Amino acid sequence: MVYEYNLGRAFERVGATHPERPALVFGAGHSLCYGELDRMANRLAGWLTARGLRRRDVVGLFNSKSPRGFALMLAALKIGAAYVNLDEQNPPQRLGRILQSCVPRLVVSDRALAPDVLQCCEEVAVPVALLPEGGALDALPAERLQEFDDVTGTDPAYLMFTSGSTGTPKGVVISHASVLNFIGWARDEFGITSRDVLTNVNPVYFDNSVFDFYASLFSGAALAPLPREVVASPADLVRRVGELGCTVWFSVPSLLIYLMTMRQMRGGIWPAMRCVVFGGEGYPKGELKKLFDVFHPGARLVNVYGPTECTCICSAHTITESDFAVRHGLPTLGRLAPNFGFLVLSDDQQKIMPGEVGELCLLGPQVGMGYYNDPVRTAEGFVLNPLCGPFSERMYRTGDLVRRDQDGMLWFVGRRDNQIKHMGYRIELEEIEAALNALPHVTQAAAVYQRIREQHGRIVAFVASSAPISESSVKDGLKDSLPDYMIPGQVQVLPELPKNANGKVDRKALAAGLSV
Repeated sequence: MVYEYNLGRAFERVGATHPERPALVFGAGHSLCYGELDRMANRLAGWLTARGLRRRDVVGLFNSKSPRGFALMLAALKIGAAYVNLDEQNPPQRLGRILQSCVPRLVVSDRALAPDVLQCCEEVAVPVALLPEGGALDALPAERLQEFDDVTGTDPAYLMFTSGSTGTPKGVVISHASVLNFIGWARDEFGITSRDVLTNVNPVYFDNSVFDFYASLFSGAALAPLPREVVASPADLVRRVGELGCTVWFSVPSLLIYLMTMRQMRGGIWPAMRCVVFGGEGYPKGELKKLFDVFHPGARLVNVYGPTECTCICSAHTITESDFAVRHGLPTLGRLAPNFGFLVLSDDQQKIMPGEVGELCLLGPQVGMGYYNDPVRTAEGFVLNPLCGPFSERMYRTGDLVRRDQDGMLWFVGRRDNQIKHMGYRIELEEIEAALNALPHVTQAAAVYQRIREQHGRIVAFVASSAPISESSVKDGLKDSLPDYMIPGQVQVLPELPKNANGKVDRKALAAGLSV
């Protein structure tokens, strides 16, 4: 067995083994084989270095899931630059905060960018380049660069931004070594081979896309990138997945629930599908049973869990009939992956007994490097294991409260802070509150998450104002700083917000007063 110490070499080895096999499949005879993708990545790696990109630099990518976009991610890995996929539809204020946080040496796009996006880059003095295409791309040298061999497992592979409680998104840094460990686990856990075709319904700037990209292209399987407009159409999405012969699916539960609600899912609709993976939020058992009845026994259904800070996934539980002995609630998280260590700790940092509730803390090679350019929040989340004795060991505090049963299974209970999962996105309610407090005339603000039905919830904002304001004006004002999935579904304007005994806004009282 050859040990790979950087992702560029790992992809080269896969490409050399399967040069003629399809790496990217788009349908209608449009595909790109591994040999072509590797040569394109080499060309773009040289193109990046010619623009001053070096090992450990950050490069921002606006990627529309094109062949050049995926080759660009590989090119960054080959030269040891950390890529960060950016969302062009982010409000300018939020995109600006992300760019200010990571300060890329260069921003690259595979398409023309909107004027407001270009202005964001200009305001933080980040140069923007458009990827070469056609003959200009083909004319670039396709030979590998010597710099590939200088990259090590400790170099950062990518940055992934998540919601931040201070109002500024956090840039999680994941190393080459962490991703290589993840690839090995995913390949074994899901039995991924060169015969597989993995879906890519997840946006490339979203954590779940880590599984799509790395579990496929670094295992010799094909990746089927599905653009935003296809994912937005239930009928088109289901049809395209079937036409491409996809064998492994990964998405948030809410997308699968939506496809079921729109009556697009039925037995035999995806004849090649052997594994349906879902994660990023809870899947209520009542809805999950409907999916189970569609796919069982032909395909394996797997509930996965994992924070962005620990390379996407750290547990995988295969759903069986026994999971529906109790029909309410959420399925178990299962047991942690064997390449993870973990602790479930009480508030005073002591191990808890089976049946008790504590915070899940993760250890091992998939734990990330921290938050980029943010030592304070890194020190809060990535801490020393308090039980490690004389030998220091770093762990990540997930903030997730779990219960471990007598069989070693973990069950999600809640959060120790104001973080929520909504539409598959991890959201800090404090980031919404910071945006609310920045609006004119708002003197106090709070945000809560209201569970309406077992599978559905909404964000509700409460504001007190020094002048008359309306719900619509508050929502419109938030569009300048928050993406659509963070805009509250309801805004209540009150004379003042209730306080608890400590003088802080009483979110529990606000939530208790809501009607369904």
